[in-house]
Amino acid sequence: MLVQVAEVALFQQRPRAQAGGVEVELTRLERRQADAWDRGDGDAFAATFTEDADFIAVNGEHIRTREKIAESMREGLSTFMKGTRFHLGEVRHVRFLSPDTAVMVTSNCVIRPGEEECRPEARSMQSRVAVKRDGAWLFTTFQNTRIGRPPS
Repeated sequence: MLVQVAEVALFQQRPRAQAGGVEVELTRLERRQADAWDRGDGDAFAATFTEDADFIAVNGEHIRTREKIAESMREGLSTFMKGTRFHLGEVRHVRFLSPDTAVMVTSNCVIRPGEEECRPEARSMQSRVAVKRDGAWLFTTFQNTRIGRPPS
């Protein structure tokens, strides 16, 4: 426990440039995920997750494991999400819990075929946990929530 606290303290003392380099890696991971979506490649989308990942879809469905995420994304990207594009949004906050664990809050929207801009009802927010394993960053948790108006 004391070692973990010391590691976190050392990480938090890193120069901003080093932390920024890690944020660049996390941005690349997000971009890989978006590019896979845009290509309709459910396997490549799922490859951005750990083997034991948890994925909460915008409809509240809980999908466990990279394999099941791949199955779900292959099905979705070949049917009701076919031809859509995954647009990374403006909101992006990264907080490091340790040198190899980051919590991310991000926004995005799904753009339908023939559309050029995000529709307000297609915007969502995500909570993600990224972990560094064997030298590579992957998402281990992904929670997607549609942005909407509160009930009146």
